[in-house]
Amino acid sequence: MAWVAKKSSLFFIASVLIPVVLGAVAIVGNESSVVVEQEVVPIRITCMNLQSELIETITAQTCPVGSVSLGEFALTESEESVTVRQEIHPILELRVRAAMAAAALEGIDLYISSGFRTIERQNYLFAKEVRLRGSESEAAKWVLPGDYSHHPKGLAVDINYPNGREDVKWLELNGFHFGLCRVYQNEWWHFEAATPPGTPCPALAPNALVDLP
Repeated sequence: MAWVAKKSSLFFIASVLIPVVLGAVAIVGNESSVVVEQEVVPIRITCMNLQSELIETITAQTCPVGSVSLGEFALTESEESVTVRQEIHPILELRVRAAMAAAALEGIDLYISSGFRTIERQNYLFAKEVRLRGSESEAAKWVLPGDYSHHPKGLAVDINYPNGREDVKWLELNGFHFGLCRVYQNEWWHFEAATPPGTPCPALAPNALVDLP
């Protein structure tokens, strides 16, 4: 789905007050600068241990040594994510790895059946779906053209497709812990990093048509 970017920017506003009281008043004196230390406020972050691949949610500014953050936000079609990619987005890959490790502890087998695709490959799959469904509008419910699909942007993965739906149900129920969400009602296998780790997933969209302009 076309998630809304949640980027924050700092805007610096400089204002200068020039006092004028019936003429110019010059103020000359020693200037002193005061350094104000900003309080470091801990945040809740989800980290994955690179060796065990287990996750923990802690209150801190950074993850412990040997762990990496699963990110604080949903992955979006921001300026960073729409650049040409050659692989799955690293944050999405980390989240999937963490989910697979946790699922394995419960005897659940999850694997990526399709992740990053080139635009050429995506367009080929779309053309194939058009022949199958009979029209572009029907095909786009299942396979989007390369310019609109999240696969060429590295922002989507298919899990256990075409088999393994029973195991994928575990990911649908538990994926939000890792920031992973099923996004389409008609595609049980399609997952994206559509929420911050630990936050409930957005409601399912009927199909992929929601990502067309």
